[in-house]
Amino acid sequence: MVFLTGLLLWYFFHEGAFGPMEIVLALGIAMALIAAGVQGALVASSSRRLAGADAATQTQLRAKMTKGERLAGGLLVVTVLCMATARMF
Repeated sequence: MVFLTGLLLWYFFHEGAFGPMEIVLALGIAMALIAAGVQGALVASSSRRLAGADAATQTQLRAKMTKGERLAGGLLVVTVLCMATARMF
């Protein structure tokens, strides 16, 4: 739903133009999609395996999940910066 809304807003407000502002917004979109992939790859897979794991494996899985959350958070910060600064370009 979010991506459909974003595509419609892009169509109505940017009318097919692809200048510097759209490049910055596209970079933000790419970072958001990469963050979603990181969440799925590192956090979701570890979360599924966490329930039946022993204590040592749980510690490793939690560390992997923490790393994934931090990486995705950093990517989302870049996304927000791209959205906030796009008008300057």
